[in-house]
Amino acid sequence: MSSYALLRLKVNGYTTTQMRKVKNYYFSVADYIPSTTLRGAILAEYYHQTGKIDESFFVSPAYPINTAPAHYFSPAEKRKASTFIEKRGILKEKSEELDKGKEMIDIMELDDPELKPKIGALITYLGKEDNYHKYTAYRSEAVILQHVAVSKGENIGTSERGMLFAYEYKKLGEMWAIAKPSEVVDTVKEIRVGRGRSRGNKAIVIEKVKEIEIPDGKGLSYCLSPCVTSLFGKEIIAGKKQAIGDTSLYSGWFTLNTHAGQKPVFETLKEGSLIYVEKINVDLRPAGLNFILKIEDLFDLLNRVRE
Repeated sequence: MSSYALLRLKVNGYTTTQMRKVKNYYFSVADYIPSTTLRGAILAEYYHQTGKIDESFFVSPAYPINTAPAHYFSPAEKRKASTFIEKRGILKEKSEELDKGKEMIDIMELDDPELKPKIGALITYLGKEDNYHKYTAYRSEAVILQHVAVSKGENIGTSERGMLFAYEYKKLGEMWAIAKPSEVVDTVKEIRVGRGRSRGNKAIVIEKVKEIEIPDGKGLSYCLSPCVTSLFGKEIIAGKKQAIGDTSLYSGWFTLNTHAGQKPVFETLKEGSLIYVEKINVDLRPAGLNFILKIEDLFDLLNRVRE
């Protein structure tokens, strides 16, 4: 069991978190704030106020209220449906089956062939219906604004071709995250996330609501953040090396003197993946990785992070 500080984040207006560039158009690719982005913003403000850095500090990705990444057993009702269902206590049930000797592939059958898992899709809790939890796909409000790049050079100006850019901003509203209980979250009350004051760099108010406890990953567990089982030849998670999920790429940036300037890029399991854990050998949460939780179902998690 681990203790976490439950954070509430209030995003004022529209902002950007992760962007992808296509020609002169930057579009948002995430409706949440990644762990590395949020940690960097919090530690920057903490350093500004105290002159100190807590390298052991960690914070999960920030997700909209009552919302979290879907897992394999919280599928969409149909391929194009925006509604999702999850059998109550399904992750506890499947973990017990694995503990009794079943293989991962043997527990993957869903109740209905029309059910379509969308691992990592953000889903918002709606309520209970019979023995199931009901969710809906999360959609944030978006706006597109155009900006003109202005150069101070003598031979170039706003009349130059290719200097008009369009940016997509998201309205994320109120969000939640879990963090290491520390002086950092007791000190920092406001941060900024975005590309600059004129490009979605809105103030985000942070409130520490309370401290909560969530069981550590053991058996079949849920990835709240990107997860890795091994890295650079080192075993990070001891277990059956089995998972149900999807993959994505993680890119970071070394600032230590021995590795400064190097940008590691490697494959991870994306948020919402399920992984079998016997033991976690290395804590990678300060790097935004391996927030691995033992929960009965997704509602169990969302219920724990309520005020």
